[in-house]
Amino acid sequence: MDNDVDMLLFFLALSLSHFLSLLSLFLSQRSFFLSHFLSLLFLFLYPVYLCKRNMDTSYNGSESMKSVDRVLRLLHEIRDDISEQNAVRNEVWVTFPRQEQAISYQKEHSNVFIFSYQDHVNGQRRFVVSSYKEFWRRYKNMNPKYRHHYEVIQEGLPCHLYFDLEFNKIENSNSNGEEMVDILLSLVFDSINEKYSIEGDKECVVELDSSTEEKFSRHKIICFPNTAFKNNRHAGAFVGEICSRIQNERGRDGRFEKLFILKDRNSSHVNKEVFMDRAVYSRNRCFRLPLSSKARKTSILVPTGCFKCRFMSEVDMFMASLICKVDVDVQNILICEMDIGCSNTLQFATQTGRSTFPRLDMFVESVGSLGNISGKIHSWYWFSEYGIMVYNMSKNRYCERIGRQHKSNHGTFYPT
Repeated sequence: MDNDVDMLLFFLALSLSHFLSLLSLFLSQRSFFLSHFLSLLFLFLYPVYLCKRNMDTSYNGSESMKSVDRVLRLLHEIRDDISEQNAVRNEVWVTFPRQEQAISYQKEHSNVFIFSYQDHVNGQRRFVVSSYKEFWRRYKNMNPKYRHHYEVIQEGLPCHLYFDLEFNKIENSNSNGEEMVDILLSLVFDSINEKYSIEGDKECVVELDSSTEEKFSRHKIICFPNTAFKNNRHAGAFVGEICSRIQNERGRDGRFEKLFILKDRNSSHVNKEVFMDRAVYSRNRCFRLPLSSKARKTSILVPTGCFKCRFMSEVDMFMASLICKVDVDVQNILICEMDIGCSNTLQFATQTGRSTFPRLDMFVESVGSLGNISGKIHSWYWFSEYGIMVYNMSKNRYCERIGRQHKSNHGTFYPT
């Protein structure tokens, strides 16, 4: 009789675990773990009670071992059942007609992200919430002509640095896209090192291309190890700094002049622009995925076979191209607060240049001289509207915490 009661209690606990597993699909991540913790706590503590009772009663050893064996089998079944429920959570695929609906759903569920796609016939945009793994499983099996899919770069999410580079080949027949990309990439690596002391190389770069005879079109995603920008607004601010540097130094560095293009046939040589689309740093922006084309277009975005993509499988290439796919334990979150619209207030000096505030320069260099090494002003930013000056220092990487210089240390001062 006691054995029957034992088994009945365990079946009740198993049913409870089933119920909580299903319920947790509609709850937040915290509720999901709490529900499983409570049910598993009972399931693991009850065998302890059962074994103790068997030792304290007249049950013989054989009956006691049979009871424990039944307990272990049930626990094994419960573990498999929970694993199946977790798999269900990873297979989320929900479609919404409006972006705000997708965002609301995504905020209530863990480990899912927002994608967008265009209807093949009418080009109407819809939104999908799914995990990266499940999205790829379905995406790779689609008919290529129906792939018109985009990653939604969600507002507030950490992201990699990315660029949308394009120009009209007919209106810019003297422009060499390959050379322009190389110049820009070199400048990006120099700027990221100067500002954040981060070393970049071409193995960080995912390069995708959808160029045609009329248009040069290329995406660059730069994934620095253990590093991400706080969100795409900060990434866009950093790109704004690069554009300002190109604009301000084009007269001194002939390479930068090559990065300017005519936007269309109505543009004049006076109104040339840098060949990157800066609208892609707006909030909740849709950024085309590799292996997709735009609706009613035939040009597919594909890896160039250069840089990081040279030896990658198709799935690895796809995952590496996702702008918001950032490791949860990322160590360096990059901040760049300059507003994109304020780029005209940004000024760059040479490595030993001076700002328009010589006394302030002297004070900052004296503060930046530590460990018997003189610090020098590398570049400065003057925000006249806010009365803020930002100095980036060079020459001295002295760290007071360890009492010596080290490569990753970099000084920035914000006198106001």
